[in-house]
Amino acid sequence: MGKTADSPGSGARPDPVRSFNRWKKKHSHRQNKKKQLRKQLKKPEWQVEREGISRLMQNYDKINVNEITRFSDFPLSKKTLKGLQEAQYRLVTEIQKQTIGLALQGKDVLGAAKTGSGKTLAFLVPVLEALYRLQWTSTDGLGVLIISPTRELAYQTFEVLRKVGKNHDFSAGLIIGGKDLKHEAERINNINILVCTPGRLLQHMDETVSFHATDLQMLVLDEADRILDMGFADTMNAIIENLPKKRQTLLFSATQTKSVKDLARLSLKDPEYVWVHEKAKYSTPATLEQNYIVCELQQKISVLYSFLRSHLKKKSIVFFSSCKEVQYLYRVFCRLRPGISILALHGRQQQMRRMEVYNEFVRKRAAVLFATDIAARGLDFPAVNWVLQFDCPEDANTYIHRAGRTARYKEDGEALLVLLPSEKAMVQQLLQKKVPVKEIKINPEKLIDVQKKLESFLAQDRDLKERAQRCFVSYIRSVYLMKDKEVFDVSKLPIPEYALSLGLAVAPRIRFLQKMQKQPTKELVMSQADKVIEPRAPSLTNDEVEEFRAYFNEKMSILQKGGKRLEGTEHRLDNDTGDEEQDEEENDEEEMEEKLAKAKGSQAPSLPNTSEAQKIKEVPTQFLDRDEEEEDADFLKVKRHNVFGLDLKEEKTLQKKEPSKSSIKKKVTKVAEAKKVMKRNFKVNKKITFTDEGELVQQWPQMQKSAIKDAEDDDDTGGINLDKAKERLQEEDKFDKEEYRKKIKAKHREKRLKEREARREANKRQAKAKDEEEAFLDWSDDDDDGFDPSTLPDPDKYRSSEDSDSEDMENKISGQLC
Repeated sequence: MGKTADSPGSGARPDPVRSFNRWKKKHSHRQNKKKQLRKQLKKPEWQVEREGISRLMQNYDKINVNEITRFSDFPLSKKTLKGLQEAQYRLVTEIQKQTIGLALQGKDVLGAAKTGSGKTLAFLVPVLEALYRLQWTSTDGLGVLIISPTRELAYQTFEVLRKVGKNHDFSAGLIIGGKDLKHEAERINNINILVCTPGRLLQHMDETVSFHATDLQMLVLDEADRILDMGFADTMNAIIENLPKKRQTLLFSATQTKSVKDLARLSLKDPEYVWVHEKAKYSTPATLEQNYIVCELQQKISVLYSFLRSHLKKKSIVFFSSCKEVQYLYRVFCRLRPGISILALHGRQQQMRRMEVYNEFVRKRAAVLFATDIAARGLDFPAVNWVLQFDCPEDANTYIHRAGRTARYKEDGEALLVLLPSEKAMVQQLLQKKVPVKEIKINPEKLIDVQKKLESFLAQDRDLKERAQRCFVSYIRSVYLMKDKEVFDVSKLPIPEYALSLGLAVAPRIRFLQKMQKQPTKELVMSQADKVIEPRAPSLTNDEVEEFRAYFNEKMSILQKGGKRLEGTEHRLDNDTGDEEQDEEENDEEEMEEKLAKAKGSQAPSLPNTSEAQKIKEVPTQFLDRDEEEEDADFLKVKRHNVFGLDLKEEKTLQKKEPSKSSIKKKVTKVAEAKKVMKRNFKVNKKITFTDEGELVQQWPQMQKSAIKDAEDDDDTGGINLDKAKERLQEEDKFDKEEYRKKIKAKHREKRLKEREARREANKRQAKAKDEEEAFLDWSDDDDDGFDPSTLPDPDKYRSSEDSDSEDMENKISGQLC
């Protein structure tokens, strides 16, 4: 087939009509696009933003977790994506991939992942998007509440929020303890995203009148298991009561809770459980190498010093169990100078100091941080090489959080746990929690003993010695208060040796341990008493009972007569009684003992006969000088006391220890002390100062002139005489008026002298001016007239007038004073 004329290969020119039509179509299409763009540009920003939000919300259900590798794969707003890119957050972690999509859909989420897996961004991104969808402004009030267990974690979360959300128009605030409450109350109403600690938030809810959370859209609990435990239970219950029930709740932690009670408190609706590493082989990061050592308590400080000396170019965190332990060891190691900078972070520091320490440790490349468990959760310290747990953690979860300060975001890290021989049971608990720990040995050649240096430090510094004592007591108390008694047993601690290792010559007194040691003895006595009190069937015959009654009546009659005969037979103090009488009574008592033993059955052999005889002999001596009623009561009590088998000497010592009413001293008040001082007529101290020339400058307290005159006539009797005091004040008033007159006269005299000097100076200047004028006048020989002295004013006239004026003024003042 041949080519047609219209084909391009035919060589004929294209049809101009057809080409024009094509151009017209393209041109009209372009114009239509431009018109549409112009229409869109004419739309208000809020309408364009709302249309973009509706498109994003339509894509929430289309999120496929398996296809997401970057934050840009999520249907997020441009402002959020821009903030993430500027903060260098591009790739998502597993916990972020699993939870962000669910949170964007408005579901309640419980997320758990290993430490350092990016849980902070997993809830910050949904927070920003939730307020962006609602087009929240600062005038709308509180929209999102983020609660953290510690101030440092709240501060870190707030800093990440500032980086990621800086392109949004929301207002964010940090509310933690240690800052000015009034300053926070003035700004808290305009905050949209509030990052806080539980205690400070509850304080604002109670004290700040205008603060409310009625419009709250989302509640986030960071480290939720710590916030919901017994430590924050009451505080969190009070906070939740003030929050609306219609809200979205996000819970994140490395060790999440599934407690039904905790979740019921939060009013969660069909929550989504996201356990990223639930089926993982280990519950800690794979890049974390974990070991433990076993050493004696008295060697731990030397082990720590040797560890720091061998890791001078590393960044390490050392965890302790108490604040006072951190305070003492921080000061001691600063004096030991291990060759690396040391920082301390604990709960007793002021808030600004804690933030300074946090920022300083973040900046340093090689440093050691001594910290308590406030640094164990959530804090993201970059490039931490070692985590040394100097004191055994409370449980396996605490160990996981402590060790999680290193090996973050797929980086390498090492963790070392120091255990005592009595704390080896913790290893089994860690293995049950999927924590792989291996035991390593200490090289004795590299162990440096620092006990002698500590002793010298404490001998030089008294304050350091007191801190060492507080450190000692606080560590023992922390072990004593631990719940797991299989791991923590105070009785197995070498307490004296531990005191020596701290540099103390003698172990301080530990009162709670003394009380604990007394409890077993009390329990033993109570158990014996319970055994004795159990009723048993009597095995005495009627004749034996009648014989016992006769013996008892005879004893009571002797006691009512004064007990002299009995006293003589028992203690050989009365010479009138004979040996035969004494032997008869002893035989009678032995017979009664045997009968009582028969009545008690099996209990009699357990009591030695000699001690029983001594106890019964000692009975009457306790009530010979008392009233009849007291004698009867004591007699019966002592018999029962002997049945229990307790030593009478122990009872006497207990009675001696009990303070009598007369020996108890009343509390002396300040008023009583003042009265005693007044009765003794103590003189008040006087301070007298003199000039270099020996003149009196000041006397304090000022001595009254009237009192000087009456000092010789005063009696030595104590107290205050009001009549004499009034007379003395009246006389003193006269002296004061005289002094005041003298001051006024001196003041006027100085004023007159100043005025006189001023007039003299004025006259001199006037005379000098006249002389200068006369020097420029024309001189004539015809003027022979000289100076006429009569033209000068009379000085006596002015002087007399001034004196009369001053006298009139003084008379007026004296008249007013009188």
